[in-house]
Amino acid sequence: MIPMTLCVSMGILGAASIGSRPYYSLDFGALAPAGWRNGLLGFPGEAGAAFDAQQPGGGDIAAARYIVDPHPTFNGIAVDSENNVVVMSDTNRKSVLLYDRTSGASKSAEVSPPLRQIIGPETNIGFVAGTALDAQRRELFAVNNDIEDTLMAWSYTAEGNARPMRILAVPHQAWGLAFSASRNELAVSVEVQNAVVIYRREASGLEAPLRAIHGPHTGLADPHGVYWDGVRNEIAVANHGNFRGLVKNAGGGCVLAPSADDGAEKGEFQPPSIGFYSAAADGDAKPLRTIQGPRTQLDWPMGMDPDPVHQEIAVANNGDNSILIFRQTQSGDAAPTRIIRGSRTGINRPMGVAVDTKNGEIWVANFGDHTAVAFDRTANGDVAPKRIIRNAPAGASSTGFGNPMAVAYDSRREEILVPN
Repeated sequence: MIPMTLCVSMGILGAASIGSRPYYSLDFGALAPAGWRNGLLGFPGEAGAAFDAQQPGGGDIAAARYIVDPHPTFNGIAVDSENNVVVMSDTNRKSVLLYDRTSGASKSAEVSPPLRQIIGPETNIGFVAGTALDAQRRELFAVNNDIEDTLMAWSYTAEGNARPMRILAVPHQAWGLAFSASRNELAVSVEVQNAVVIYRREASGLEAPLRAIHGPHTGLADPHGVYWDGVRNEIAVANHGNFRGLVKNAGGGCVLAPSADDGAEKGEFQPPSIGFYSAAADGDAKPLRTIQGPRTQLDWPMGMDPDPVHQEIAVANNGDNSILIFRQTQSGDAAPTRIIRGSRTGINRPMGVAVDTKNGEIWVANFGDHTAVAFDRTANGDVAPKRIIRNAPAGASSTGFGNPMAVAYDSRREEILVPN
């Protein structure tokens, strides 16, 4: 007889708790139906023995084993130097975590406890990506990238299973998020639509955006990181370069939009880039300038953040585990002025980056392990971080799951394949 195992990809896992505070370790027993908690996922006990003797036929059948990461996985990051907090989104446990800005130590292997964690079904947090902060009003924002298609706002004091103050419906596959205090607006990048949509800060429900940067002349191609530069009055966007083609809503769904050249804007692979636009840009606006080319070393650029004091840009370069620093005025095939990269840096698949101009620091959120690392603003080369925030003990493995929606079994190689 050939042994058979059913593989199931898991989307959202519930939160465990310690006392009244949600905690970021996973309590499998709390998630299991009462009848088979002890036997869940191979745990020993009475239900486990019952499972061993079970015959195929349905019902409450415990999994034979599981692949799961019980710890948060950092994605977006934002720092508020006025209130001394750093906030990170967590795609794995579906949460947002607030830490003291001075948390962590460069040589500590211990977990850094958050000040607060927002987690639970009432939060509306799903596959969360970008995050942004309003330091004056002490509000934090987070946007869901897939499935949920929403942007949420909470007070800094929110904790646990807290309902958002506002929930805004945004286009599917929103990723980057940036807040402009001077304009009182939020900018959201949208991958599949090759667009950046701008909302008023208080927007909620089904409210339409104030404007959108979208069209064949924008140069947007699978946009991710986005930021506002209040000093230069600009919006900057990091593009992966996977141009899917431009679409329009034809009433019965989205179709390729017509173009003057060949009747449709077809998909193509473009070099990754950073595009700069006027803060008031709307519609099919051409970028003011673009950083693009082999000398840039851009490779899956994710989050970005400006340093207006020193007129620099920090880019989380996910493809080669680095942080690229450019001058804000650079354009074309321009080389970075500095690169933080190497085995001593602790940078591991960076997704988010935040510049703290007041304290002279650059923060990096790692997706590849359970850490966020802080560097001196002038860091260059293979340098160790000043501090490390850990949400798991040092060396804890990570599954690397992003948003698993399918699973397959390769019987020849005896491997389980999980696309994210």
